[in-house]
Amino acid sequence: MRILLVEDDPTTSRSIELMLTHANLNVYSTDLGEEGVDLAKLYDYDLILLDLGLPDMNGHEVLRQLRMARIDTPILILTGSDDTEDKLKGFGFGADDYMTKPFHREELVARIHAIIRRS
Repeated sequence: MRILLVEDDPTTSRSIELMLTHANLNVYSTDLGEEGVDLAKLYDYDLILLDLGLPDMNGHEVLRQLRMARIDTPILILTGSDDTEDKLKGFGFGADDYMTKPFHREELVARIHAIIRRS
């Protein structure tokens, strides 16, 4: 399964890449929202893991642009914000799930498999 990771923190990104690779998932990553949008338009992924706090654009804007471009790849927001408004906005723009950092590895992998299974 192919996962696109859009995460700006290099330590977090590397940790997630290692954890998902260990779970037999192929991970492609970028630290920029604009590049994430471009990659999602160019290639087929089974799921997109999206952080909200990106340096070039807000993750909600990335999500909005993807859905406006009719990219229907499932999106799991993975962010440090547990603010209810951020969650509602994410689901309103078309996110399939929302997890806050820190998270448990097993839960993230289980959610990824559940979302992909339903899609």
